[in-house]
Amino acid sequence: MPVDLQTGVRTYQFVVDRLEERRGEQYPAGREEYEAAWTAAHDLEKTFAEAVNANDLATAESLLQELTNLAEPWRDHPDHPDNHDERQPHDAVLGNQE
Repeated sequence: MPVDLQTGVRTYQFVVDRLEERRGEQYPAGREEYEAAWTAAHDLEKTFAEAVNANDLATAESLLQELTNLAEPWRDHPDHPDNHDERQPHDAVLGNQE
């Protein structure tokens, strides 16, 4: 996974979307858990972006790993960041060369 702002935002948004789904399933319970998890994800993404902007790639890589760890419970979800390649699939490229 590339260590760049887009990767951090994509991973963060994936986690937030899953947290919101889980909150909806647990409503009205689970509010405190949701807020704590959302705050942790938000703080990680913000610190990650600061590290990338400061060109502190070692810190950014560590923080991105922490964000990825937050996404781990939903590893099998089709939208999980690790399940997407930024490049086009090989078949799509071949199909465009007719």
